Amino acid sequence: MEIIQITGYKNSGKTTMAEKLIHALAAEGFRVASLKHHGHGGTPDGFEDTDSARHHEAGAFISGVQGEGLLQLAARPTWELEQMTAIYQQLGTDILVVEGFKKHAYKKIVLIRREEDLHLLKELTNIVAVITRPTLNAADYPFLVFSQAEMDRCIEWLLAHFSH
Repeated sequence: MEIIQITGYKNSGKTTMAEKLIHALAAEGFRVASLKHHGHGGTPDGFEDTDSARHHEAGAFISGVQGEGLLQLAARPTWELEQMTAIYQQLGTDILVVEGFKKHAYKKIVLIRREEDLHLLKELTNIVAVITRPTLNAADYPFLVFSQAEMDRCIEWLLAHFSH
């Protein structure tokens, strides 16, 4: 299973990029899956006050609810990203698009919204490309640099990388 991370700060375009990439990969016939880090504190919307939350609080190491074609899982907070990705691998995923989890070492597309965010390009590992609003000199970096307007071009490059 291939894993590609989409990272950056809030409102940098991560979800837009992930959505476009998932759509393009699925259209090419890949079994593509996604995993998003809820980085806003607390639990994701729609989990509190549910039976699954009660099961989780009672001590289940993982609890889930399924209905209308949706399966939602809740795992103990001690789970690491590698344990979560193992579930996706067991489901026969070809490519997992991970939104967030900046500090992990999978291949990354970093989205830069403001010049103040440029420090990410020095702090993060395994960057393969950056999509940026501020102008960057591509020759200064060991990875591909795309402008925000070139997001679709970045996706085309990724599709070529993941070709069957």
